[in-house]
Amino acid sequence: MNPRLRTYQGETDYWDARAFLRRIRPEDAPPGGNWHVADFDYWRWHWLENVVERSPEELCLWTDASGRMVAILNQGDPGVCHLHVDPGELTEDLLDAMVGEAEARYATVLDDGRRIVCIWAMEHDATLNRVLTRRLYRRHTSAHSTEHNGKRALIDPVPAVSIPNGFTIRSMGDVDEHGRRSLASWRAFHPDEPDEGRDPSGVWYRNVQRAPTYRRDLDIVVVAPNGDIASFAVCYFDDVSRTGVFVLDGTATAYQRMGLAKAAMTEALRRLRWLGGTAAYVSWYDAPAGALYTSVGFSDSALGRAWLKTL
Repeated sequence: MNPRLRTYQGETDYWDARAFLRRIRPEDAPPGGNWHVADFDYWRWHWLENVVERSPEELCLWTDASGRMVAILNQGDPGVCHLHVDPGELTEDLLDAMVGEAEARYATVLDDGRRIVCIWAMEHDATLNRVLTRRLYRRHTSAHSTEHNGKRALIDPVPAVSIPNGFTIRSMGDVDEHGRRSLASWRAFHPDEPDEGRDPSGVWYRNVQRAPTYRRDLDIVVVAPNGDIASFAVCYFDDVSRTGVFVLDGTATAYQRMGLAKAAMTEALRRLRWLGGTAAYVSWYDAPAGALYTSVGFSDSALGRAWLKTL
């Protein structure tokens, strides 16, 4: 029997989707492909709550005759869609149906009036690439149309990295540090914008910390001698697969090129291994980010591509 589509009914579906993503990923999964459960948590608690301000009710679920989940479809940026399918249930018909739902539900209108849909597919996913080609999608070309996916095994000890004198590296503090943490993120990701644009309360960071895979001891900050949070690295940890995903890392502009991001990520990796973690994952778009991640041992071993269709 063909899988049936049903819409999101409430928080139980969020937890069922998490269990589904855990079930369909191999224990020693390669990078890329179906999302890690930590990526899903990041989408739910940071991306939906803080960035695009949408509801998880938009999530689409496919189940078999017994009600067992076999696929989910979600939207990142408006019109940008991600497909996650149980490999044992994967067929061209199911993928075709999922892409059709993406077009019907998630199409977005550009400033020039065009309605577009974007679907992410791994470069090596011949079946999905074939479906997208048949439905007249074309590979998109932009600064964020190719996603690099890396993995770092934690079999061997992770060497420590030194930081400049006067700087300290530690876990993120309590809510009284949210304002400084918000300023650090703003200066890292909005370097050309005035500080007044940030959220001085840091309320958004509480959502980052609400994710089930968040741990304070894997939320690493590097603090400057003047008390600024200069750099940060957040690794979500799934204690079922014993793997982590780096979801937020960066360095405030004034403190870049001092090795602080590498030190923060290295400390997180050391702690992840100490917890019994076996591997970590990360993804990126641009060469500077790739240079950082490869410097701490991540391999650039899988490419995701954005496919675009004008409806």
